[in-house]
Amino acid sequence: MTDLKNKVKQFINFFFYLISCLVIKKKNRIVFGAWLGDRFGDNPRFLFEWLAEKHPNEFELIWIGKPHIYDQLKKIDHITFYKKNSLQGLFKSMTAKYAFFSHSHHDISNLNVFGNCITVQLWHGVPLKRIGDDSIGYESSNDFFSNFNRNKMTNYRFYISSSQENSNKLLTAFRQFSITADKILSIGQPRNDFLINQKDFTSTYKKKLYDLFPEIKDKKIITYMPTFRDKTANNFSFKLLTGKEQEKLIEVLTKHNAVILEKNHYAETGSSRATLAPSPFIKSLTDVPFDSQELLLASDMLITDYSSCYFDFLLLDRPIIHYAYDYQSYGSIDRGFYYDLEDVSGGSIVKIEDKLLESIDKNLTEPNLHKSNRNSTIAFLLNNEKGISSEEIYQHILLGQ
Repeated sequence: MTDLKNKVKQFINFFFYLISCLVIKKKNRIVFGAWLGDRFGDNPRFLFEWLAEKHPNEFELIWIGKPHIYDQLKKIDHITFYKKNSLQGLFKSMTAKYAFFSHSHHDISNLNVFGNCITVQLWHGVPLKRIGDDSIGYESSNDFFSNFNRNKMTNYRFYISSSQENSNKLLTAFRQFSITADKILSIGQPRNDFLINQKDFTSTYKKKLYDLFPEIKDKKIITYMPTFRDKTANNFSFKLLTGKEQEKLIEVLTKHNAVILEKNHYAETGSSRATLAPSPFIKSLTDVPFDSQELLLASDMLITDYSSCYFDFLLLDRPIIHYAYDYQSYGSIDRGFYYDLEDVSGGSIVKIEDKLLESIDKNLTEPNLHKSNRNSTIAFLLNNEKGISSEEIYQHILLGQ
């Protein structure tokens, strides 16, 4: 019965795609979406905002997503919002000349209505973890609808990357989607334009955090942003430290007048989201609509495991700690890695709690401790991040130059 339902869904999607191929496109209409409609963020957001500011009357800018994100768009001029899968949203998508995604067409619509649309895969960061066709255990179906979807319906016109090395990985990760080297623009990412161009305005984003948590005013901000785990469920949280480890953490944070802000992946579940007694040293941003890039700008240090956010944070030249407590299992059971973490790290790599607490102390004391690591990883994976990605997209894709 499940197979029959899937076939019906595939046929409906196929039908709507063919209809959309026949629909006349409005040449200045652009639709955007991100994270399956759940977020107003990532590369689509920063390109969207840049166009609204720099070219407000040149395009019809439309964001499509779930209703809960509408409040975040109210203050932006020259834009329109439609609910994902609404009739209006489907019509606007079907008649748009351009569509920008962070993941896939599901960011904007459950139906692929982007036939003869210039679709652009902006993705969501430089991958350390394997993605797409490169993921461990990935298997694709080989029936008519699946092949047509890969070869035609999900045939993105353009991709963006941060370096030639990043481009090489896209060529293998999206190999079933008819990707070719000439479709990849190695121009950096709009979300990193924001970091590069706002680097000198850190105080602005710190103030936004102080407004949320007045008690952390003037403290150093350590942000903990772990990656999403598909299969492994051993989630670490500073909130779960007890005994001597908890005492040591408080000692280190007090010494450096610092606090930890935890922001787990929005889809994360389990122990890391456990409700515990409030702590003056550890605050949670998991359920607060605070943009990740703004949080990075406000942070004096980043602690992560394998999240691609650390590649972005490298551009700010601030301390990074990788708490790789499940490195072996994640690499062999979950997604797998493109690189050995030691070869592309942003700083210290630790695997046990004692060393993590020592590393926090050391990196706060010596913020340039791993500066050479940061520079070498930027040279390898981020050498095309110049802060002008949105301008390049405008010139190469929207103007066709």
